[in-house]
Amino acid sequence: MFGKEENISNFKIEEKDVIKLLSGKTFTDENFPVSSFVIKKNIQKYIRAFYFFARTADDIADHSTLISQEKVKILTYFDNILKVEKKTSITALNNIINFFPEISFAKKYSRNLLKAFLMDAKGKKYKNWDDLVFYCKYSANPVGRFVIDLIYQKKNLQHKNFEEIYFASDCLCTSLQIINHLQDCRKDFLQLERVYIPDFFFKKHSLNKKIFNLEESNVNFSNLVNEIVEKVEIMLIKSNKGLKMIEPWSLRKETLIILNIAKRLCYSLKINDVLRKNVKLSRIDLIFCFIKGIIL
Repeated sequence: MFGKEENISNFKIEEKDVIKLLSGKTFTDENFPVSSFVIKKNIQKYIRAFYFFARTADDIADHSTLISQEKVKILTYFDNILKVEKKTSITALNNIINFFPEISFAKKYSRNLLKAFLMDAKGKKYKNWDDLVFYCKYSANPVGRFVIDLIYQKKNLQHKNFEEIYFASDCLCTSLQIINHLQDCRKDFLQLERVYIPDFFFKKHSLNKKIFNLEESNVNFSNLVNEIVEKVEIMLIKSNKGLKMIEPWSLRKETLIILNIAKRLCYSLKINDVLRKNVKLSRIDLIFCFIKGIIL
């Protein structure tokens, strides 16, 4: 399963040591809302439990002092815990497992997320656009599908138009993930030696990864970023129709708010230099996206 990293049995899992590795970040540290006020509190608890599970796994995959084999060992341990639904001293794992009897799909989606974190832990390289989209299939898309399934179940609604809704959700979630990759591209390279931008784009624009050592983009790198943003914008356009088919008002508005945030981030990525500054939306931008999402 792990190729060259197959011999990992010598690494012991001490849960108390794993807990010390966690960053303590919460949903308030993200660039997009994690169940905003339009989602009722009785549903927010499930979404935030799922988020904290993902954050816990992400902290391991991104940890600066762990070697690849250690990360793989811990994340595989997480997967085994979810598989057998065993309680541990790791709160985020316990919280998501507690919901399995009530929302069985949480098990599938949380284990799918771990596939992406294992790719990160092993240092996966991305050759082309399809390669990156495949990664997002596991790193991002399970989140959207989890929220959709959750709210439809809690409201006892039939799954109508779900092929279109899932497609739209996948387009939106993949877009958000790639936007985040662009926002953090320099930091990911310098701190994690990780590059999500596929090799194809470096070759096309006559660049190499040393560009991330610079504090300012050149014309070629700006063109690279713009090309990727344009591909993301196409996905966002494709997501619009399906998102409007979502029946629950709160979920439909939540996704349209996030869609507007993604569109605004695309605009910001085009006019700002991602190597020079951390591209984020202002409070005014976020308020505008919320209002636009609500009134549409």
